[in-house]
Amino acid sequence: MRAQRAQSIAGWTAVVAAALLVTAMTASLISFIGGLPGGSTEQGNGMAGRGPGMRGSGMAGMMMMGRGMTGMMGWSASAPSSGAGPIPGALEVRVQAANFSITPGEIRLPKEADVNLTLVNPVSTGMVHDLTVPRLGIRIVASAGETSTVGLRALPAGRYQAYCSFPGHADAGMRATVIVE
Repeated sequence: MRAQRAQSIAGWTAVVAAALLVTAMTASLISFIGGLPGGSTEQGNGMAGRGPGMRGSGMAGMMMMGRGMTGMMGWSASAPSSGAGPIPGALEVRVQAANFSITPGEIRLPKEADVNLTLVNPVSTGMVHDLTVPRLGIRIVASAGETSTVGLRALPAGRYQAYCSFPGHADAGMRATVIVE
């Protein structure tokens, strides 16, 4: 009787795991398609100042969420541009997302100044990463082998948590602290 119960639990665990895997793979495919040219989102130049899917959607309280179900999960492949492209002549701060880490672990940005924040995702990673700083309204997305830059103006001083918002990436170690001083 115990063996049957254990097999039943193991079976249901496998069913739930498979359902979660299918959901994650579907969301990943949707995210990938959205990042392709002609897809539903812009890719490469990140965003600052508002979360994706915010225009006319009544979702202002859900800052940094994506579209549809992926938005409810807190992530999407890329974010629409807020028009915050690189600022000519501004200081550039480069951050690398690779091997499930964000380097440097402490990202220092000047307060009340113009700065270009650049996310580098080396080819060797083979996956999309982002740098998300919810309290500052920042999300920069870079596919494998891509570099993305967003211009930021007059950031308030403080310490802010940053992470890669793709499922499992932050838990695997893709976290950093943004220090604006």
